Amino acid sequence: MSRSHTPDGRPLYLSSPFIFGCIVAVIIPPLSLYIFSQTHGYDISDAGAYGELIRFLNIRLLSASVIVNVGLFFLGLKFDKELFSRGILYGTVFIFVIILFYKYAL
Repeated sequence: MSRSHTPDGRPLYLSSPFIFGCIVAVIIPPLSLYIFSQTHGYDISDAGAYGELIRFLNIRLLSASVIVNVGLFFLGLKFDKELFSRGILYGTVFIFVIILFYKYAL
């Protein structure tokens, strides 16, 4: 078997742990941004005078919340959950692409 297939022969991206890891990695940063904005009382979509400051803060919070994904990645490796860890890694890369797009393209 090649490294892009699971032990039972399915492609890597169709395995349940990989998909679950991707979903977890993509959900955690926006969820932490939402929770932080609700507990600290600011509107994450403010486009007024503070729009640029809010955008800067959102980028910083999203980037910092990726640390949780890193912790989950290493925890998955510690407990020999390689497919889950790969899903976390791929989901985190996807989040970094979204953060870069949000920072430079918008």
